[in-house]
This record gives sequence, C-alpha cells and structure tokens, in this order.
Amino acid sequence: MKYLSLLIILFSINYFPADYKSALRLKEGDVISAEVFNDILDRIELTLKAIETSELVGTWDVTWKTCTNGGPGNCSPINGINLGSGWTNDPDNLFRTRRDTWIVSDDGDGTYSVSMNKCLVGSVGEGENKKHYDDPCSARINVDSGIMLYGIISATAPIAPAVDKHTGAYKIKRVSDSRYLLWFLSSANDSFLSLQLDKKNTVPNPPTNFTATLESGTSSKVIFSWTASEGSVDSYIIKSKDSATGTFSNLQTGIINIDSFTDTLTSGTRWYRIFAVDSNGTSIGSNVVSVSR
Repeated sequence: MKYLSLLIILFSINYFPADYKSALRLKEGDVISAEVFNDILDRIELTLKAIETSELVGTWDVTWKTCTNGGPGNCSPINGINLGSGWTNDPDNLFRTRRDTWIVSDDGDGTYSVSMNKCLVGSVGEGENKKHYDDPCSARINVDSGIMLYGIISATAPIAPAVDKHTGAYKIKRVSDSRYLLWFLSSANDSFLSLQLDKKNTVPNPPTNFTATLESGTSSKVIFSWTASEGSVDSYIIKSKDSATGTFSNLQTGIINIDSFTDTLTSGTRWYRIFAVDSNGTSIGSNVVSVSR
C-alpha cells in the first residue's frame, strides 16, 4: 500500500498542462485495475526518459518570466533595458510576465527549428527606443542532456544570424507531455529568465467519478454515471471488456450525456471505462468499473 501511495503521488505531478486535477483518487481497500495502474506507470516513466527534440514539435503557448527591472542577462534598473510591451508585474514585484507563441517544426532532415514572436536574443532600435527580446526570429534547436541549445537562423536586423554556432542555451525540464519548463540563471545583477511551454490543442481532461450499476427492478439494464470533464468536450466513448484479461474495445461512441446510453448485461461480468473526445483527440481513461449478474 505504501508503494501504491507513492505511485499515486508521482502520477499526480506529471499529468496535464493546466493545474493538475486527478482523474482517480483511491481509498483504503480499493482495488486498482491494471489499465489505471499502467497509466500511472506511463506517467512515471515519462519523467525518467531523456527529452528528445522531436517532443517539442507543435504550437506552444509560452509564458516568459524575468526581473521587474532590466531584463534577462542584466536585471539592474540603472541600465533601463526596454523589453517592449505586454508585461505584467507580479503582485510582490519579484518578476514580470508576458506571453508568446512558438511553433516548433521538424525540418525533415533530422533537424528542428522554432519560430518565435518574441526572440530569445537581440535588440532593435537606438537610444531610448532600443528594444530587447521583442521582435520575431527563427532558430535551430536541439535538446541534449537536459539542455536546449538554439542558434538564430533569421531575425530583424541587427540580430546577426549565428549559423555556425549556438546562440544560447537553456535548461529544460518535462512536466508532462504537454508542458515543459526552460530557464537560465545568471550571476550578472541577479538576472534570470524562465519560460513555460504549454502545448496548444491538447486532448481533453478525462471524466471522473465513473460508475456503472444494474438498474433497480431490472435484471439486465446497466446505468452509467460520471462527472463531466472540465473544459470543452464534444462527446464521450464507453469501452468495455468481458474478461479481466481481455482488451477494452468501443462499446458506444458519440455519447453526449449520461442519459444518452445504457448497456444490457444478461450474464457474467463486464468491465467499463469512459473517455472524453474533442477535435484534438481522446483523453486518457477514467477509473475502471465492473458489473456482475
């Protein structure tokens, strides 16, 4: 039981890009299905694997955080670094935040590139109008040993393309398959920059509190209940299997609400699991329940 509790804790911190909410909570004496247990193991395994550059392919919401004075590389207020517009200060005035969009592409030849609306390097303008980290650019990227290296391909002048070397390096950490953290810390004027990457167009959250029971007064009608997924969902899929060692297959797709589908069980035991669906794909499964007659 202690080992299982540890798995649940680890599972809970490596799940969704948004604030985590568990799809399943266990109580003393509960039995966990192999499917749910394997989901937990998959999430744990994800944290142990080295990050591959290919994992970053896609479109990302990027949240910047840096000091309230100056900017990355130099946080001294004396320098008056202009980081452009779009920043919001933390209520405690410890950092400021802004948002951006990155598109990471597979170049098809074993290399990868990223298009940024706000470049990680460079400056444009002169004097008081000079802006840093505030213009678009594209860069080559590669992740190795927990470091994301990048080299500028093109940018607004006077950012010179550094096609023969890397332009910068960030530590990178995987939080889940749809959230990554990048950061660097510098001793120069206590400067820092952190970037949170949240993948766009992720699959929906799973439904919770899934139950299946035989309807009172009937010997064969199975009634389902669940708590709807948080966020946008188009429909649900209920999957079933007729043996403990069997494989789940679709029982009913396109379910809109809990009143739109029931099942019939004339004998034996059937196991059920429900999934949420939208235009981005299918969620992981809910808890597994069984009904016997």
